[in-house]
Amino acid sequence: MKLKFTSVLLLALITTFTANAQFTGFTAELDTVFFGPDTPTPDDPFDPDGNLEFYGAYRIYANFTNESDALSALYSDVGSLGTPSMYIDAPCGCHNPVTGSYAMDASNPSTIWMGPFLDWEYDTYMTIGMPSSDAPGFLPQGVGLPTNGANICSDVIDNGSIFSVGMPQNSAAGTDLKVLVAQVTTCGHFSFSACVQVFINGDQEVIQYDCPGVLEVTHVYDDGECVNDADGDGICDEFEVIGCMEEDACNYDPEATDNTGGCDYSCYGCTDEFSCNFNAEATLDDGSCEYTSCAGCTDPVACNFNMEAWLDDGTCEYVTCSGCTDPAACNYEDGMTIDDGTCILPGDPCDDGEEYTYDDFIQEDCSCTGYGCDDPDACNYNPNAIPDPGSCNYITLYTIVGETNPNAITLLTYSYPNTPGSTYEWVTTFGDIEDGEGTNEVEVAWWGDDEGTICVTETNSGGCSGEQVCLDVDITPVNLDELGPVPFIMYPSPATTTLNIHAPRLGASGAIVQIRDSSGRLVHTSEIGSVASLDVSGLARGTYLVKLISEGEHSLFSRVILQ
Repeated sequence: MKLKFTSVLLLALITTFTANAQFTGFTAELDTVFFGPDTPTPDDPFDPDGNLEFYGAYRIYANFTNESDALSALYSDVGSLGTPSMYIDAPCGCHNPVTGSYAMDASNPSTIWMGPFLDWEYDTYMTIGMPSSDAPGFLPQGVGLPTNGANICSDVIDNGSIFSVGMPQNSAAGTDLKVLVAQVTTCGHFSFSACVQVFINGDQEVIQYDCPGVLEVTHVYDDGECVNDADGDGICDEFEVIGCMEEDACNYDPEATDNTGGCDYSCYGCTDEFSCNFNAEATLDDGSCEYTSCAGCTDPVACNFNMEAWLDDGTCEYVTCSGCTDPAACNYEDGMTIDDGTCILPGDPCDDGEEYTYDDFIQEDCSCTGYGCDDPDACNYNPNAIPDPGSCNYITLYTIVGETNPNAITLLTYSYPNTPGSTYEWVTTFGDIEDGEGTNEVEVAWWGDDEGTICVTETNSGGCSGEQVCLDVDITPVNLDELGPVPFIMYPSPATTTLNIHAPRLGASGAIVQIRDSSGRLVHTSEIGSVASLDVSGLARGTYLVKLISEGEHSLFSRVILQ
C-alpha cells in the first residue's frame, strides 16, 4: 500500500541550501510512501508482494524568487571549475525500473503507467521540470552522463550536464516558484548534489551559476522503523493526523491518529427542525427538544393568532372575532377581524313587520321602514310607512241583502255586492253557514229564538280588507212538532239511551250530525255514515232537532223525542 502526498512540503524532511540572487536552493518533498504488501488494487497492483514496503518517493525541486526565472541546466565540472560532483547517493538503493537513461527521456510517458508499467510512475530520474516524457514542455538533453540509468543512485558525475535547449515552459519557475530536478524512490536516507545555471527573469543574457552544496534527505523510515515517532504509536510523526478520535464528539475525525487536537461537544442540542428549540448548528441530538413554548395558532386570519408561535397546535378558531367589520354598517362590531357577511347597511332590504308596507329598507338612522299609504281613510293605512299616496287602497262598504226575520231551521240566502278579485269572510251568531263561504253569497240555517247576526268582511285582490259589515236578524223559533216529513229514518221514537239513524241519501261520504235542544243550543256533534247509532243517554228528556250536514247536499232536519 502506498501513501500519496500532493504539494505537501514536509519541513522535517527538507534540507535547503540557499544561494544569492534568484535561485534559492534545493528542497525535497515526500510525494508517496509505501507501507507494505497489499492485495493488488487499481492503486498499487504492481507491488503485491510488498517489495517497496517502507520506500518513499521524493521529489527534488530547485526553488526561485521570481516566476520568470528559468532553470537552464544542472551540471558539474570538477576538473575545470572545481564544482562539486553531480549525483544521487541512496545507500539503501533505488526503485529504478526505467534504466535506459539517466535523465527523463521519451521512454517514460504517463500514458503507460498502467498494468505492468504502473510502477514506472515512481522511477528514479533527474530532469528539468518534466515528471514524464509527455508532460508539457521539451525533454532535457544530457552530456557527460552514464550511458544508462541502471546505477543512478550510486553513479557520480564529475563533468556532465542535464540542460534545456532554449527556454521551454518546463524550465520556468512558474507560480509555485520551483522546478522539478529529480525524483528519488528509495528505502532510506539519501543525498543529492548538482550545480545550476539560471536565466534570471528569463533573460538568457543574465545568467546565475550556483552550487548550493549537498542536499541531505532523511527518510521517514530507518530499517522499517519511524525515524520520528514522538508518541510511540508506530505512526511516523510526519503521517500523524491531528484530530479528535472520540466517536461521540462533535469534531470526531475518523482519519485522526493523534488525539491531541482536542474533542468538542458543543454541537449537542435539539436537531428536530420542527421543535421549538431547534438548533441549526447542532449535529448531535441531546434529547432536549420541546414542542410547547412555540406552539399556538399560526394562522394570521384566526381570532387567536399568536404572532410569536410558529408551531401550529391546531387551536386556531374563527368564531369569537367574526362579525360585521364595516364601520358604516348598522351592526358594526368594534374588534371584529373576520367579516362574516352579516353587515347591514343603509339601503339594504329588510322587514319592518308592519302591515301594508312594501319595499322595506334600512334607513340612514338604521331603522327599517317601508313605503305605504298615509291616508287614514284607506283600508291599508299605515301611519309608520314612508308616504306613497299611490299605494292607498279603498274598499266601498255596502249592506248585506237577505231576510231579517228568518224562521229557525230554515235555509236562507244572504248576499253582498260582488267585486271582481275580492274574497268574503262570513260569520254568524245563532246560525250556520251551510254553503258559499268565501264568496259574496252564502246560505244560512238559523236556529234558536233570539236575535242573531250575519257579518261579512271583504278582502280585495290587493290584500286590503275593509271594515266588517253586519246585518241583525230576529229569529222566529219553530215548533219541532210541526216539522214536515222526516227526510231520514231515526228509531226508536221516542228514544231513551240509543238513537239509530239511517240516511240512504248520504252514500259513502257520510255526514256530520248535530243535535240541538229546543232553544237551539248544540248538545251533540259527530261524524256518521249512512247508518249510525248515537249514545243519547246523557241528554235530558225533551224534544230535540237532529241536523245532518253532508258534502254537496243541503242540511237535513228532523226531530226526535227523548224520554
